[in-house]
Amino acid sequence: MKWLLILALFLFILSGQSMATESDSPAPPCFKIPSAEELGSDNTIAKYREQYSPKLYLTESDIWPLADAAMLAAVLLLGCVMVWRHIQTKWFWIPGLITLLYFGFIRGGCICPVGSVANVAIGLNHPEMIGKSTAIMFLLPLLVAFIMGRVFCVAGCPIGAIQHLLAGKRNVRLPATIERITRILPVIALISTAWLAVRGSCLLVCILDPYKTAFFFGYGWIHRLINVFQGGFVELRWFWVGDLTAWVILISAVLLGLRVYRPFCRFVCPYGVLLGLLSMVSLKRRRIDQNPCVQCGICEKNCPVNAIVRDPVTREFSISAYHCIQCNNCSSHCRKDGIR
Repeated sequence: MKWLLILALFLFILSGQSMATESDSPAPPCFKIPSAEELGSDNTIAKYREQYSPKLYLTESDIWPLADAAMLAAVLLLGCVMVWRHIQTKWFWIPGLITLLYFGFIRGGCICPVGSVANVAIGLNHPEMIGKSTAIMFLLPLLVAFIMGRVFCVAGCPIGAIQHLLAGKRNVRLPATIERITRILPVIALISTAWLAVRGSCLLVCILDPYKTAFFFGYGWIHRLINVFQGGFVELRWFWVGDLTAWVILISAVLLGLRVYRPFCRFVCPYGVLLGLLSMVSLKRRRIDQNPCVQCGICEKNCPVNAIVRDPVTREFSISAYHCIQCNNCSSHCRKDGIR
């Protein structure tokens, strides 16, 4: 699965570079809005009205926000069931693929709960700028985190989904010192995102997202195909999103994710801080039952986000609810069924 996605990304780049060398036809002259002095006759006004037709930016259908909320609720519910039933971690590609296809490609990765952090921060000064769909997307995963932990990270987040599907089999475990330092970075990102949003309406988290190029690219092609099937007008030419820098950043993030599991989620994501804080007081926190546990350490070795630590005094293992992303990797490998 992951190698097919990586191959597709490289093919897109190679095809785009070959098409980019072709000369484009000159763009038509831009329409100039006449000034008040120029509107001196009825003919000029009639011509202005005829040319001024807002055809470029079409309003989005009201059904999309409802569909977004319904899809997010459905994927989160699926994730909760899988976590509750301790489904083998190998099956988490299902909610991941659903999330990536819908929220990543069909919806273009926007608006997602991760990006809504900035929107909500802007709403602190301008509450009227927070729409109902934005509020639902922001609050629903937090509500689920309060109940069952960070289920959103494995079911509902397009950024997490693309990292999960492209993750390598053998991940590098960071040294404990580096792990502690890097865990401060999402907190800094959260504070910076909120501050910049309040001060200047800057969507920092969207700028930091290295996977948005893939989302926009998939979004553009999918909606072009939809337009073709609906009988709409589509130019018969290659559609390209982003410049060379954006694609280099994307490929670099993908290659890094082959060795380090979920680098964006662990070292950048500001929304993960909020999810982690609510997970610490969640009603269904994942824990290790010390009665059947034989201290073999298999769960610690197989935790991809280093959320399982060993007490140096008691030698017992425990799970950090703040860092646990509910991937079921520990329960899938536990031989004594000691993960609750």
